[in-house]
Amino acid sequence: MAAAAAREPPAHGASARDLVFGAEPVHELIAAAPGAVRTLYVRTDLQARFADVSERVRAAGGHVVAAEAAALARMAGGEARHQGVVALVREYSYAAFEDVIAAAPDPLLLVDGVTDPRNLGALLRSAEGAGVGTVVVARDRTAAVTPAAIKSSAGAWVHLKIARCGNVARAMEDLKEAGYWIGALAPAGDREIYDLDTTRRLALVVGSEGRGVREIVRKNADFVVRIPMYGKVGSLNVSVAAAVALFEIARRRAAAARAAAARSSGEPP
Repeated sequence: MAAAAAREPPAHGASARDLVFGAEPVHELIAAAPGAVRTLYVRTDLQARFADVSERVRAAGGHVVAAEAAALARMAGGEARHQGVVALVREYSYAAFEDVIAAAPDPLLLVDGVTDPRNLGALLRSAEGAGVGTVVVARDRTAAVTPAAIKSSAGAWVHLKIARCGNVARAMEDLKEAGYWIGALAPAGDREIYDLDTTRRLALVVGSEGRGVREIVRKNADFVVRIPMYGKVGSLNVSVAAAVALFEIARRRAAAARAAAARSSGEPP
């Protein structure tokens, strides 16, 4: 039988940006990364229901606290939102940008100016789904890896190495020195994503939800690429645009690998 949860008041000073609440989001978080939870608050009469996730949090070094419904409602901003469980998440531990440079992942996604954590989470999900293992996030004017981003990523954040960089222009220069070609994704790019040379080591830069990539990014990029639009709408949401571009890179590289394997075996491509 699981140990009873400690009876302590919810932590003071915890803000909504530190919290994940609701049965399904909390279950998803703990299933993906139980060590990310510092404290799990469970409604006093629902401890049996959340016994499994409570044990996983304890096993990963976190705490489980019994709390009254009113206290959980204050934390989550409403009783209907918490569904009897609230998780206080540890601050995300970013990888060092220098370690990313040394590892030379290819391709790499650089996020500059995406301020909505839900869009950042969607970008992480798109990147991981396209086989990208590393994402670099600008420290300024860009959302951090918060519970809102974690929730929107649908578990993808656990499988990614995420680093932060300070000066984006300097980071781009460092990437170039490490052998990367930098492509900025923008609606008015000078070439289509389908014409991109995917044999190079690539870093793709995406910009803010409204203005897109900054002028300094355009000037420092090796090329600016666009996704051709065939309808009346001029552009895509940043996470959707990144998904289209990253999956196209993955598709082209997979096709090239299949063709190379066919040539080496003497089979027709």
